[in-house]
Amino acid sequence: MAVILVMPGAAVLSQVQPADSSAAGPGQIYLGFERNVNTYLWDLGGNYRYDEGPWRMDADERFQRTLIRTDRSTIKDEQSFRFSAERSLLSDLALTASFSSFIFSDNRALGLTDLSANKALAGLRWQASPQIEIAPAAGVSFDNQQGTYDRGFMYAGTASLRDLLIGRTRAQAELFSSAEYIDPRFQSEHRGSADLYAIFDESGSNHTQLMFRSVRREFYLAYDSLLESSTGIAHPIESRDERVLTLSNALQYQVWRPLRFIATVDLTQRSIERAREQRRPGDDNPFFDADISEFHLNGSARLQYDNGKGTRGMLRMELNERDEQHTISSFDGASQVSYARQQLLEEQKNNNIQQTQLALQLSQALGSMDTLSFSASTVKMQYDTPSEENHDDRDELFVLAGVRWVHRFSPYFQASVNGDLNLRHTVYIFAERSANNTWNRVIRLAPSTELRLGRGFVSRNGAEVVANYTVYDFENAALSQRSFSLRQLTLSDSTLVHLGSDFWTEVTMQLRLSERGELRWTAFTVRPLQYLDERTLELSLLRLKGLTSAALGFRLFEQRRYGYAQSEKVRSGILRSYGPTGSLRIRMSQQSDIIAEGWYQFTSENEGDTRVTPNVALRVVWNL
Repeated sequence: MAVILVMPGAAVLSQVQPADSSAAGPGQIYLGFERNVNTYLWDLGGNYRYDEGPWRMDADERFQRTLIRTDRSTIKDEQSFRFSAERSLLSDLALTASFSSFIFSDNRALGLTDLSANKALAGLRWQASPQIEIAPAAGVSFDNQQGTYDRGFMYAGTASLRDLLIGRTRAQAELFSSAEYIDPRFQSEHRGSADLYAIFDESGSNHTQLMFRSVRREFYLAYDSLLESSTGIAHPIESRDERVLTLSNALQYQVWRPLRFIATVDLTQRSIERAREQRRPGDDNPFFDADISEFHLNGSARLQYDNGKGTRGMLRMELNERDEQHTISSFDGASQVSYARQQLLEEQKNNNIQQTQLALQLSQALGSMDTLSFSASTVKMQYDTPSEENHDDRDELFVLAGVRWVHRFSPYFQASVNGDLNLRHTVYIFAERSANNTWNRVIRLAPSTELRLGRGFVSRNGAEVVANYTVYDFENAALSQRSFSLRQLTLSDSTLVHLGSDFWTEVTMQLRLSERGELRWTAFTVRPLQYLDERTLELSLLRLKGLTSAALGFRLFEQRRYGYAQSEKVRSGILRSYGPTGSLRIRMSQQSDIIAEGWYQFTSENEGDTRVTPNVALRVVWNL
């Protein structure tokens, strides 16, 4: 549990905003530390920008360390640095240079645990015309993976087209290409986009976009002693090629003043190819080159209504489809049995998803004191798998509806009521999984009030009743699968009071009662199994003075667990967590902040030994 999420006084302390980096100087330095139970997080970094005369420079650095203390402590480090410089030679020509570095290490020995990538480039930026810019660069790449150090020539270049007007259509385009020849590996990235934005008249516009991206990455796998003994290669190389092509279009049209029509459609084709050249001879379970192909089609149409007099509405229809295909390729000397087995497993991953959604939203102001709103949507999802070995084919139906009413009794007091209904029906097509066919019904009612007296008193009160019923279509199909219910009542109160001078106090209380049981839906009877009584109390004293804010408080959480014996509640356990809380924010100047937050936690369960856990978060921001 993050400290900053449970700290009392957050509503008041949020009035003291952190330093505004946009209004500060050319750079920023920041450091942060946080401890949550046995996890320690360090975050150090900064950035700097310089733009004066013919020179422009930009630097960005960040270091993150994560330490998890257990019987075997783990440490993960990530460091990234980027620097770029540019000097104008002529009005349309500039000399550029850049350097980037990324270092990663993780002692958990999972996958790539030690790697670094460093790139240095130099080139030119040429403003060929007011709309066209070209920036080629070349340099070297230094790459280290799994203790293997590679380096070689690399290039990168961009070309962009900005704000080219063709009649009433504005065109933009961008191309990027890079390649790294770090023998024996080769890596590349090519991407581009083209945008056409057309304005018909004051009532309509159309935006068309075409994008493509092609990325090839080659990386060393973990050390393989058997491969080294047979081929002399300790770390085999695996390549990953990804290609994405997307075409999208968005149309907006003002039918008449209060009604607007919006339609969008996009198509995406994505493919991923994984391949290896080195394999262990005689491997019973070899790696086969794999291809993944995905096709996405999304379309939506929406009507929006706003008469400017308190009536608003929206009607939307959306269609989505995704098709995913998995294939593998054999190689010389591969076992036909292994290939057939792996091919069968890949075919089981093939799937097609079709989804249709219809949504409606209405909001109406009833005079100056009341607002009534209604929303509803339904989603039909169909999941199909062509493989006869995959029995996960299913249809799902979602229905959501909600009503909200707000009444303003006076400028100081208002009340609202929210009611929601959430239905979900899951039907598996094949008999092998039809025992999992379920209806899930969730009903929620939540009234709330808010009282404000001047700027020194705010009280918010709320109640929420939730009933969650999950019913199996075939309750007798399996004795281990029974319908169940979860019913819950939550009462909450939050009060903020100005004590005078610079002092405030905040009190937050919450009571949550929940019951879980076995459900017989046809008779609508419940046999209770577990009952939880959860209580939370937070007290805090706050002081706000000038650029400094501080809060001291206390937080108590208690959970009492009960079972049932012959319909009588029997306490089965108790969990108690409590401790002091505190926070401090000091604004050294308009550019610098020091923020510290902490919670000293005492935890006991079933009246056993008490565990003590300090939690702290520290952050320093200094804008240069």
